[in-house]
Amino acid sequence: MLIVQNMSKKSRPKKLNKYDNLSKPQAEFDFHDKGMLRESDMRRLTDEFLEECLDRGLTKILFITGKGLHSKKGMPIIKPFLRKYLQGKSFVLRVYEGRFDRGGEGTLEVVLKGD
Repeated sequence: MLIVQNMSKKSRPKKLNKYDNLSKPQAEFDFHDKGMLRESDMRRLTDEFLEECLDRGLTKILFITGKGLHSKKGMPIIKPFLRKYLQGKSFVLRVYEGRFDRGGEGTLEVVLKGD
């Protein structure tokens, strides 16, 4: 019996993107396990995290919001609220859905103004 293995993917080392580190979030905040949240709770938690990030001089952060699968009617609540709330902040340059390898539609990546 002859066994043929496809070694092409396994034998090649993973190609590294030299710019990948530049785009990685410097900090993340996870809304999971925070229990039921009202808008005031979401604002408070977000503001506390943002203040800490700004104090530390961070410019790229990640919010893990979840996809909303456990929300009423399976619709996301945190992510739409958070996106709108963050876009209203003067020190926020950009808010966008996280990359697939960082959680995709269950995340928001945020770019803050640097000094």
